[in-house]
Amino acid sequence: MELTRKQLYNMMWTDGVGQTEKALGLKQIELKTICEKFEIPRPSSRYWTLLKLGKPVEKTELPSNNSDAVMINTSDYITKKVSNRPIITVKSIKDDEGKYQTRELPLNDQGVNPLYRVPDVLYAKDPLILDTKAKLRERNFRDTNPWNVKNPFKCKADKWLSMSVSQEQEDRAIRIYATIIKAAKARGHELMIEKDESQYRSECTTYIVIRGHKIRTSLKEVNRCATNDDGTINRYKTVGSGELKFECDEYEQHHRSSFTKCVAQDTKHSKIEDKIAHIIEVLEKVADYRDERARQRELEEERRKQEEEKRRLEEEERKRLQALQDEEFRRVQDLIFNAERLKLSKTIREYINELQLRIQECGVSDDEIEWMKKKADFIDPFVNCSDELLTEEHIDKLLNPEIIMTDKSKTSYGFFHSEPQYSYWRIKNLWSK
Repeated sequence: MELTRKQLYNMMWTDGVGQTEKALGLKQIELKTICEKFEIPRPSSRYWTLLKLGKPVEKTELPSNNSDAVMINTSDYITKKVSNRPIITVKSIKDDEGKYQTRELPLNDQGVNPLYRVPDVLYAKDPLILDTKAKLRERNFRDTNPWNVKNPFKCKADKWLSMSVSQEQEDRAIRIYATIIKAAKARGHELMIEKDESQYRSECTTYIVIRGHKIRTSLKEVNRCATNDDGTINRYKTVGSGELKFECDEYEQHHRSSFTKCVAQDTKHSKIEDKIAHIIEVLEKVADYRDERARQRELEEERRKQEEEKRRLEEEERKRLQALQDEEFRRVQDLIFNAERLKLSKTIREYINELQLRIQECGVSDDEIEWMKKKADFIDPFVNCSDELLTEEHIDKLLNPEIIMTDKSKTSYGFFHSEPQYSYWRIKNLWSK
């Protein structure tokens, strides 16, 4: 359609921007591009609100320029519609060397991928599709009839697709799900069905497996509150709205950040049938996210192992130094102990010599002096002779006197005792304990 600036200006300010877009077959962004290029002001939402309220409004005048006489061809600004969306590059298939390779989907002459087109009629030969139809038929009869009525559509299928839709949307939902599975398999992905048996009913979970990642998927119908006969809303009963939505696990299962994400949903302007490529793209992005999470976990695990190894080496070094310190301290203790033994033995021998000089005064017999010499030799670490009755423990007791208490005189505040005075060997024993 061709029109002038003045004609387009009058259409927008008379009928509104939305009606103008529908009349010209333009999108919002396309009409905006035309208005910016030719300097055509557009009415705001506030303008229409004030106009409906009967309040005074100001209308932006159309500025004059050299393009007043130019005819605007709106068809030149219409974006070409291509049904196939760009697919992110992913590693889908492993080659002979075990490396992932990218598999691109073929396009037809119009540049459209037929795998992304939902067929109007599905001639199902796949046993999974047939079993899904049988399961939906059984479920619909069970939901619409009393529990004590025998179900003639008792399903004996082992596996079926994860769908929760009304009877009116069954055929459409199956065609959409089958197309998604077909497109996923064409990308090199796999389909997995796991059956979960519960106490009352059995359910199946549908997974799209991408590079080993199980992504749970489901196709559901959006429910709305039912309406009573008098037109009021029944908040205790829901009915199908006819709008379908496709969901998948955004993150890993059993993770605190795991939740179910609506990938695609029917809207007023679009259907799920037009979003098959987008669904495959989102599923592959989820797999990319999980790959990144797995890589981060590997890095964190490697970092944790390195830290543990570092702590282990530090602990071993600490224990080694502690053992060296303990051994050194023990040797010093032995040194001091032997030195004290030598000192004590010399003291005893000096006493014996002095006693022999005064043997007449003291009246000590030769046997007693001989006994003293033996005890001095027993205590002397260099002689290292044994005793008939005493052992090394007795020497330790001899060199470790008990606590010496020094009493102070009584004061006006009562009896006061000073702190106990410990010898070196008493302190050593306390440390050892």
